[in-house]
Amino acid sequence: MNKELTLSEAKAKFSEIINRIIYKKERFIVTKKGKRVAMVIPLDDININAEGLIKAQGALTDMDAQLDEMVDSIYEARKKEKKREVKL
Repeated sequence: MNKELTLSEAKAKFSEIINRIIYKKERFIVTKKGKRVAMVIPLDDININAEGLIKAQGALTDMDAQLDEMVDSIYEARKKEKKREVKL
């Protein structure tokens, strides 16, 4: 489970956070003014994710023509659609 900390808390407890990441494999989300801005995770997690991205690279290269055809059909359908007013 990810634990959320404010930036001030993360600064004050940085050493503790690093130890918990190393020994307990915990993850932390850092917030600033209530907005999530960063995640601190074990380095091993990045290597796993990077491996997966490398394996996925190029997986859709054979689908270029199919994707172009789908996009063209969507635009054609939009052109044929009757315009309607949307009430807000």
